[in-house]
Amino acid sequence: MDPAEEISHSKKQRDYCNMLWFVQDSQYGIPRRCACVGKIIDEVRGKEDYDSHPGKRYFTCINYEDDGLHYSHPWVVGVQEEIKRLRKRLEDVEEEIKKVWNLKFQIQTLQVRSLTVQVGTLEKVCFD
Repeated sequence: MDPAEEISHSKKQRDYCNMLWFVQDSQYGIPRRCACVGKIIDEVRGKEDYDSHPGKRYFTCINYEDDGLHYSHPWVVGVQEEIKRLRKRLEDVEEEIKKVWNLKFQIQTLQVRSLTVQVGTLEKVCFD
C-alpha cells in the first residue's frame, strides 16, 4: 500500500472513531437532532419476529442505519435523563431565588439602619 494512501486511510479511521465517540457521548436526555443533522422521530417498535420488546419506544434518527453514527435512544432512558437534568436546573434556580431573597432582606436592613442614622442626625440638628 502506498504510504500516502495508508496515512489517508488511518486519518479516515481515526475520524470515524472520533465521530462514534462524539455520538455516544452526546446521547443524554431527549435528543433534538442527530449527529447527521437528521430529524429525530418518536418510534414505537412493532411486533416483529426478532424483537424481544414489542411496543418499546425509541427516539430514532429518520436516517437511522446501524453504523453507530445515528441515534436510536430508548424513550424511557431519554425521558429519565431529561427529568434529572430539569430537576438539577430547578434546584439551581431555587438556590438563586433564596440568594435574591437574602439580598433583599439585607438591603431592607441596611435601609432601616440608614434611615435610623438620618433620623438621629435630624434630631440632633433640630433639637440643638
